[in-house]
Amino acid sequence: MNLYRLLAAVALALFATAPFLHAASEDVHPVATELSDSWRARIATFSAPRSLVASFTESRTTPLKKRPVQVEGTVRIVPGRGLSLAYAQTRAPVVILDEKGLLLRHPDGREQSAPPEAESGLRLLHALFAFDLAALEKSYALVTTENPDASWSLTFSRRPDADTNNAPYRELGLRGDATQLTGIILTKTPNQKIEIALGAPQFDPVFTTDELARYFR
Repeated sequence: MNLYRLLAAVALALFATAPFLHAASEDVHPVATELSDSWRARIATFSAPRSLVASFTESRTTPLKKRPVQVEGTVRIVPGRGLSLAYAQTRAPVVILDEKGLLLRHPDGREQSAPPEAESGLRLLHALFAFDLAALEKSYALVTTENPDASWSLTFSRRPDADTNNAPYRELGLRGDATQLTGIILTKTPNQKIEIALGAPQFDPVFTTDELARYFR
């Protein structure tokens, strides 16, 4: 896997990993004030910073492939240390996102900083997974849905006047239930989208010293 393909995978797979990384913005945007009390409580819960470990399966649909391409991995998040993605593929580096930037740590010990444009491309997605409605409503209109089975969804549709450089996806979607975020959909066109299924997270895990050294910096 060359660097370009790896960074593309990072930009796509990171979508599955950002909830609970940071609290949502303290600035209350108008959309937040229009939500019901139950939605405001749910967003407060999902935006609370907590350590977690979770598996994910990412399915990417593109016009160049007859079938979606699937990638599996494990995400680890520790407030104050950032986020870490460990892919199941052989020789895939650990991807670390923290306040210092985006770092690729290879199995042989080499560390490689990612280009600034790769890091900046993740800011919108971070806001999505942090449930930062104030940031997202700058470019997207929000629709909420609650289902009879207690599942729910958030759909973000790009506004006509949005800057597509800052909002490259036409639509963003979050799916969940009473206890967890279960799925994410990011759509550019009907035949170009990313769907991510999340496994049940383990909250507040105890990381060993070796694990912290391996998956974070």
